Amino acid sequence: MPEEVDWLERLKKSENKSRGIKTGKGLRLSSIEGWSIEKLPKLLIVWTFEKISSDAFPSISRPGKFSKKRDIKATVKSYEIYLITEEDKCIVPWEETPIHRELVKKNWTEEWLLELKEKGKRLNEKYHQRPINFQLSFKNGKKLRLQYKVTNYSKLPKCPIYVRNILSPELDKMLGCEFMLWKDHSNKGGKRGFYDNNMARWENQHNRKKSGILHVRKMGMDWIKYPEFKEGKQDYWSGFAIDFLMAKELLGFEDQGGHVTGSDHRLNLQYLDNVDKRVQNNIKSDDLTYKQKSLIDYTEKRKSFFSFMFRKK
Repeated sequence: MPEEVDWLERLKKSENKSRGIKTGKGLRLSSIEGWSIEKLPKLLIVWTFEKISSDAFPSISRPGKFSKKRDIKATVKSYEIYLITEEDKCIVPWEETPIHRELVKKNWTEEWLLELKEKGKRLNEKYHQRPINFQLSFKNGKKLRLQYKVTNYSKLPKCPIYVRNILSPELDKMLGCEFMLWKDHSNKGGKRGFYDNNMARWENQHNRKKSGILHVRKMGMDWIKYPEFKEGKQDYWSGFAIDFLMAKELLGFEDQGGHVTGSDHRLNLQYLDNVDKRVQNNIKSDDLTYKQKSLIDYTEKRKSFFSFMFRKK
């Protein structure tokens, strides 16, 4: 990664991925459209959650199959930051036919799936040193798709330290956050309250998934409601919750609305850098917004805490 690049200026996109604390280091990524040269460079933040999940229930729509285990509660435990660039050449390219924009127009068939599996496997072996490679499954509803995965995300290029130092005061605010959903099914004969395994079973039996109201509890604080969160129907809704809360609470992370392939937030690192410099210079001018002043207070308290801990040792 070229050291002379000013990443505070160049880096504009950020994507989140979430994993459970007991799962491995593999990640499913977005389609190859989200990792094209035009979408790079990109910050990749991997969030680790401690989760409580529902049971897997008999599927209503697929007899003999079981549903996915749904998120019940999630607590943010840690995060890691990576910087994906064109220069790093860490992505396996699609060099086969048909080209991507033609392939995604086609309906999948068993013949197509077998052919693409061979082509994807061949490319993964050719570029075996690149950590971002092809998933060997190609269904997207009735259409075909090409999608990336990472077997071991720790092999991805690390984020430069000076960029991490700008981001960490904001991202640290998410640590320890607890996510739960409040749902009310009483008008349909169900229960009301915080989402749990019994409610998940009822939703499955009656095919009545409901988004509910997101509740967030930061460390040492009370639960806060976010009724505008609309992704509670998702099986793994906690990943959507961290996207939502970052755009809501963190400086420099602007919401992309879930409509941009391969990007969850628009980044403004220069803005964060300017605020950080105000903090370092202890400038508390009247032109600072409430959020900026909150960042200054947070950063100064953080510095005081670590200063105290080091003196204590």
